[in-house]
Amino acid sequence: MNSKKLLIDAGNTRVKVAQMDADGHLEPLFNLPYDELGGIQLEAPVVAVWLAMVGGAPQQALLQDWLRRQCYQAELHTIVSEASSFGVCNAYQEPTHLGVDRWLAMLGAYNEQRKPTLIVDAGTAITVDWIDGQGQHLGGWITPGVDLMQRAVVERAPRVFTQGTKMWGRANKLGTSTPDGLMDGCVNMFAGLVRQALYVTETELDWFDFRLLFSGGSTPLLPIELKRRGELRSELVLQGLALYARDGR
Repeated sequence: MNSKKLLIDAGNTRVKVAQMDADGHLEPLFNLPYDELGGIQLEAPVVAVWLAMVGGAPQQALLQDWLRRQCYQAELHTIVSEASSFGVCNAYQEPTHLGVDRWLAMLGAYNEQRKPTLIVDAGTAITVDWIDGQGQHLGGWITPGVDLMQRAVVERAPRVFTQGTKMWGRANKLGTSTPDGLMDGCVNMFAGLVRQALYVTETELDWFDFRLLFSGGSTPLLPIELKRRGELRSELVLQGLALYARDGR
């Protein structure tokens, strides 16, 4: 049985894992919540692991326990954001303060196609990053994710409440109840953020030939006219990790 390299994108709520063969090809293995990791058994032995960790202490503990059981002999490479690597220059004065998921997504996107790119990742937080055609990260934005926006309002406003978490198809809608009004407001805040990012891209940066890449579980909430402008690319962080794995560092 051939040994494999394992690539792990450990986010705030879910873990995405892919394996790499000796020729550098990626094969997705699973995308699961942390509490389902315990039931996963790896079939092939793992010689090395490349990890991008974003989740907090509870998530780290669950992942480390799984790695001890499944990859106890593997060499562990924990990736952090750098000032520059693989043709990309970080805009942050303190490079490690940039979330490693954002860093790796930019590496994956730029090394796939070297042109101006706008990346919108809509998970627990929504992050927006711009990288130009020369690999310079120009900076970005961070806002609460759609679920987090909803939760923040409910926790601070006693008369506001939700009925479940169903938000699909609510973009451009007008709520006629408190739960619908809250869901519609949060979904359309997300859509407005994307529209503003496109406005900045086209008017402030004067980009017209650029890529718009979406990732994250809330992307389907966007109205169709925005989704059609970009590509859904949920594997960008794993593609960035693959660069480090192929380089052996």
